[in-house]
Amino acid sequence: MKTRTLAYTAAFTLLLLLIPHKSRVPSAETPEEIMAHERSTESLCAYDKVIKATADSLGMDWHLIAAVVYHESRFHNEAQSARGAVGLMQILSSRYSQEYLLEPANNLRVGSRYLKRLETMYSSVAANPTEALKFALAAYNFGEGKVWRLIKQAQDAGEDASRWDVVAATQLPKGHHTVAYVEKVLDTYSYYYSKY
Repeated sequence: MKTRTLAYTAAFTLLLLLIPHKSRVPSAETPEEIMAHERSTESLCAYDKVIKATADSLGMDWHLIAAVVYHESRFHNEAQSARGAVGLMQILSSRYSQEYLLEPANNLRVGSRYLKRLETMYSSVAANPTEALKFALAAYNFGEGKVWRLIKQAQDAGEDASRWDVVAATQLPKGHHTVAYVEKVLDTYSYYYSKY
């Protein structure tokens, strides 16, 4: 199991370096957010230890979890969306209480497990591990049922439904927020991986 995890980590690392990015700096809306990314290479945020522990326990790359957290909550544990999503990874669940999800370790564990499950699930249709990750991120943002429908529509249209970029380009309106979300998370993941 550990050998397989190391192999996947090595494959993702190589693929991350090969993914073309417009910039290695994650997108941010304000100068304060940009400066937040210029911390020392020893610490990314107040939740570094719990992010790393969660990643280790699930065999995931902590840089990926941190990138998702940044784009979901900007590392603010008290963040709540208008739809009721809460915490670092903006979890929306009827299974867990809001109090439970506002505990950082619980929120990170629930969100990371879900992301890992999505990645595994989409690996059955994705062309490679990077594509599975893109589909997983799209589903994390847009909903797994909606992403499955997009894949099915692309297949029915004779498109290459094993690649997120093809599915997104042919099945979503131009400028769709999920397309931007996937790209931004991957850019931030690459940035964190190279800097931390």
